Amino acid sequence: MEIRTVNYQYLQSNHTASRNSEIELMHLACADSGFFTLIDHGLEEDVEKLFEFCSSFFDRAQSEKESVPRSDRYGYVPITNRAIDRERKSGNAEFLDIGLSDEVKSAVIDEYLNEIRSFQSKGVAVALALLRQLTHKIGVAENFFDQKMNDPQCRMRFLHYPRSSGSSDYPLKAHTDYGLITLLATDGTPGLEIRQKDVGWVAIDPPEQSLVVNLGDMLARWTNDRYNSTPHRVRAPKEVSRYSIPFFINPNPDTVIETIQTCVTERRPNMYDPVTAGNYLAARIDGDAEPYIRTEVPD
Repeated sequence: MEIRTVNYQYLQSNHTASRNSEIELMHLACADSGFFTLIDHGLEEDVEKLFEFCSSFFDRAQSEKESVPRSDRYGYVPITNRAIDRERKSGNAEFLDIGLSDEVKSAVIDEYLNEIRSFQSKGVAVALALLRQLTHKIGVAENFFDQKMNDPQCRMRFLHYPRSSGSSDYPLKAHTDYGLITLLATDGTPGLEIRQKDVGWVAIDPPEQSLVVNLGDMLARWTNDRYNSTPHRVRAPKEVSRYSIPFFINPNPDTVIETIQTCVTERRPNMYDPVTAGNYLAARIDGDAEPYIRTEVPD
C-alpha cells in the first residue's frame, strides 16, 4: 500500500500555493491513515550513520549489549530466549532506548553519541516544523506546540527484528504510539503494516531515504480524534534481519493534553479528560492496554 508522500521542502517553501498544497496533503494524511512518508527532509546522511551504529550494536556479544543498563524506561531490552539476565524485561525483538540527556551511561553508546545527538536535534526541529504547519488546520496559534516542546521527553529506539524462526510472525504486538509524533527510519526491509478502517492490515512500502511519520495518542487526544493514532505492527523478516529506528517525539512532561476546543463539535463531542504528557507516557509504557485498538477488523 502506498501512503501519502509529503515533501518537506515544499512545506518550507516561500511559494504560498506550493506550501498550502503540501499542508493540505499532510492534513489529509493525518485525518485519514495517520501515516505519511516524508521526503527531502535533510536527514538522509544522519540516518545512514544511525544505521551504522544500529547494526554494529546488535552484532555485539550478548554480554556487551546487556552491559547497557535498563533504567527508568531507557536502555537495552534483550530478546527473551537470548537474555543472560533473566530478571531484565525482554521480548521477541531487541531494542535500545536513548533519550535526549544522559539517561543511560555506556561506552558502547558513546562511540556514536555525537551522531545520535545530531539526529535528535534535527529530528525535533523537523517534527516541530510539521506540527507548526498543522496548526493552520486545527485552529490554534502557530506556536501552540513550540510552547510545549522546550523540554521535550523524547526517545530514540534502535530496533532489531531477527530472522523469523517460525516462533512468532509478529515479535511485538500491534500497538499505537503513545506520544505526539514519530519519525521512523527503516532499512528497506519490508514488514511494517498498518490497520485501516474496514480494510484490515495492509503492508506499506516507504520510498528509499524517506522517513515514515505517524501520529501518536497525544495528538489524537488533542485533536479529539480528528487526527488518527493508527495501530501498526511489524511482520518478522524471513530472509534477513530487519532494523528500524523510530524517534518518538513527546512534549514537556508537565504539558496538559487537553482537547483543543476547535476540534469539538456537536457531532464530535469531547471524548477525553485532560492528562499530563508525563503521566500518560509512563502509564502507556508500563501498561499493557491498547486504548486505540478498539474494534476488530479483518486480518
